[in-house]
Amino acid sequence: MKFLFKCAVIILLMQAAVLSQSNGILTGKVVDAETGEIIIGANVLLENTTLGAATDLEGKYYIKAIPAGTYSVIFSYITHTTQKITGVVISSNLTKQLDIALKQNIIEVEEVIVQANASSAYESALLNQQKKSSSISDGISAEQIKRAPDATSGDALKRVTGVTINENKFVFVRGTSERYSVALLNNATLPSTEPDKKTFAFDLLPANVLENTIITKSFTPDSPGDFSGGLVKVNTIDFPSKMTINLSYSTSYSGNANLSDFSKYSGGKTDFLGIDDGSRSLPSSFPAKFNSSFKPDEVVNYAKTLSNNWKTESVKAPLNQSFLFSIGDGTSLIGQQFGFIAALSYKSSYQNTDMNRNEYEASGEKRFEYDGRQSTYSVLWGGLLNLSYKISDLHKISFKNTYSRTADDETTFLKGFQYSDAGSEQEQTAFRYVEREVYSGQLSGEHQLRDFFDSKLQWRYNHSSILRNEPDYKRVIYGREMGSKDPMNVVLGFQANLKNGGRFFSYLKEFSNSGGTDYTLPLGQFKIKTGLNYDYRFRSFNSRLIGVIVNAPGNGYTDFSLYTLPIDEIFAPENFRKNGLSIDEYRNGTNNYNANQTTSAAYLMTEFPVYLLGNELKIVGGFRFESSDQRVSTMDIAETNPLFVNLKKNDVLPSLNLTYRLSEVTNIRFAYSNTVNRPELRELAPFIYYDFATQTSLRGNDKLKRALIKNFDVRFESYPGFGEFLSASLFYKDMTDAIEQVVISGGALGSERTFMNANKAINYGIEIEARTSLRYITDLLSNFSINANYTRVKSEVTIFETETTLPRSGRPLQGQSPYSINTGISYQNKETGTNINLLYNKIGERIIEVANAYEEDIIEKPRDLIDFSFTQTILKDIDLKFTAKDILGKEQVFYQGDKIARKNSKVSSYSLGFSVKF
Repeated sequence: MKFLFKCAVIILLMQAAVLSQSNGILTGKVVDAETGEIIIGANVLLENTTLGAATDLEGKYYIKAIPAGTYSVIFSYITHTTQKITGVVISSNLTKQLDIALKQNIIEVEEVIVQANASSAYESALLNQQKKSSSISDGISAEQIKRAPDATSGDALKRVTGVTINENKFVFVRGTSERYSVALLNNATLPSTEPDKKTFAFDLLPANVLENTIITKSFTPDSPGDFSGGLVKVNTIDFPSKMTINLSYSTSYSGNANLSDFSKYSGGKTDFLGIDDGSRSLPSSFPAKFNSSFKPDEVVNYAKTLSNNWKTESVKAPLNQSFLFSIGDGTSLIGQQFGFIAALSYKSSYQNTDMNRNEYEASGEKRFEYDGRQSTYSVLWGGLLNLSYKISDLHKISFKNTYSRTADDETTFLKGFQYSDAGSEQEQTAFRYVEREVYSGQLSGEHQLRDFFDSKLQWRYNHSSILRNEPDYKRVIYGREMGSKDPMNVVLGFQANLKNGGRFFSYLKEFSNSGGTDYTLPLGQFKIKTGLNYDYRFRSFNSRLIGVIVNAPGNGYTDFSLYTLPIDEIFAPENFRKNGLSIDEYRNGTNNYNANQTTSAAYLMTEFPVYLLGNELKIVGGFRFESSDQRVSTMDIAETNPLFVNLKKNDVLPSLNLTYRLSEVTNIRFAYSNTVNRPELRELAPFIYYDFATQTSLRGNDKLKRALIKNFDVRFESYPGFGEFLSASLFYKDMTDAIEQVVISGGALGSERTFMNANKAINYGIEIEARTSLRYITDLLSNFSINANYTRVKSEVTIFETETTLPRSGRPLQGQSPYSINTGISYQNKETGTNINLLYNKIGERIIEVANAYEEDIIEKPRDLIDFSFTQTILKDIDLKFTAKDILGKEQVFYQGDKIARKNSKVSSYSLGFSVKF
């Protein structure tokens, strides 16, 4: 972070000279009018002057030191029609943006002179990229994100066709679970953020620093082959063409938390930054491991060093806060163009969730039922620093950095009944703090080799890291016999247990280093692309459970008067003694593991057109070779013998994408590919890990195989006007050895989950999307537009009988919703600066937990989500924004059969904010 700060300071100092200049700057982009592709090497000349430039690798040009005045600008390229834009006004100390689309010069024509001001209206960048893409894709732009009340990339992604979000952060694409999608940040693969899931948590990335997010749904050989649902490409904001400073702030109110009673406990001094200050950590003098050599008195002395921060207090929660600051510029450095963008965002929020929890026996009788409330204080902040420097018009180097940190601080209180065994009335209290961090840095270069067949070479080096720290997750239960009026007594045992005075500590760290090259060789209408990629991941996971126990057997009588003490007194240091309390550690060698994965890849693909019935058919095909080596090491449960797992596989993955151009605005696409889905490192380890958060055990499976997937796609798409889009897609996936997390019918620790390969699974469906203006109905509605998409998915999984599972067929994939709906109507009046949006989202019921044949799956029921935003521009560069999120506030309900398993309350939230652009 110090390095990034120094870079930002240096960049800011360089602006003094730039801001003092008296001349103006002209910049912009030149693209092909038909394909939307950038034109490299186009000439841009100010008529009757010697001032000019050529477009660079991104189709951009940059002309500086232009005396103030009015000019005619000439754009030319050898294969395209020359165009002249007149009336271009250049002002002192200002940068003028002028983009142009050149038409291909098929036959000889005279020069075209356009009488126009320096403004051009083109199709949005996102739709243009989607239109010219070699693969099938959908996405969401920064403009759409800005209009919606979305705080994170996870919130924004639920607006994309075929995408549903689980737990507000995990992406499900076309009915496939989060494990079947891969996340890229600025083209760098992101590691998994969870200790026991193959997934990236998209709530880690603030939405206000995103340029766009593209979800590629059909595979091409230049992409990673380990996906089937979607390749989620998150791109952060790029530097502007002129000095720009943005500042935004908002405050929001949620009815069940802000300015209301909110439960908390004594945390750390830096919790507002999402960083534990060490107050939750084990004392430095605490032993790394307990064993039988420790004497009882020694253990008691260590117990006294543990912090006694079990007291809860009720406070009035303040309003939620959010801000963003960004600064960027495109200027010159040592005679060449230099651009940068730096941004910092921060968000804090308070939430109360009323909860109901139930669990049932196989007979249908209740095992337990609890009601209560969870108070959560959340922090999300992050920053980015992106630098770009043109060595020349044909050579560019970029350095992109993104950092984000989030933390959730939870206080939970539940009250209810445990019906199993003798039955009891219980009160449960839990405190949990989880902090997460992600960093991604990329150094890349792009070189246009004019003297070598006008080919292009791209290279990159990426470093990413993930941190997840859960210090001191603690939980305690007080209980008494059902119907009794006796005081509640703390429930403790003779061995460590998270429920009964347990304190759980876990730490996950993963980093990845990768590098690659891409080489593109144009040969007339043919284009050949080849490349190499290498990726290395290393993961380390450590956990400990220290539990409070009864200090009685062999150590004297037990002082039962302690058991009725309140939660903030019972674990005081003086109560850890010979006839009171002690501690124990849950010892299991499998609680810690190290793992690594190496993936090497090479690919070859070609792109060329053929003509069918007078129209162009673009063919993009090739194959990708991937070699994967996964290794996991840990100890057995007794901590005596090491355990190793190694999975090596080589795969050749073919791909074919066809785009048939019916007209300038209409395409028909077809895609076929083979892809894989590899197990996550943790999933391969053949040991039981007890998940203290869910109170269930999780067993790895060393016989887990990678899934092999055949993907078929057909899409019709049309781009009838500026910012308009119509599409209909069909998709079909045939999965062999599909990987799922399931509940098996046995287990030494009771209900047990594991990872298994389904014998066969199919997934198919339809997607429909429309983005269009309502001007076609009447001119009175020209400022209105609608955006709607609908996805219908069906999947079928077949599992044969094994020694641990029962046969089952025909059920949907875990997490798959049968349908998803997104609709929105927008009003945008550029003259008055008014923007109004009403958004609706709904997904069908989905399986959250897969049960065996004797029990029923846990199903999440649908919810209707309605969001609203109103933005008004005042004084040209100031925006005021009001949003209402989840207006209906319907509760989240989970069923097991016809019985309620869980319920979570949901309420509306309202925000008011402003943004200023300098």
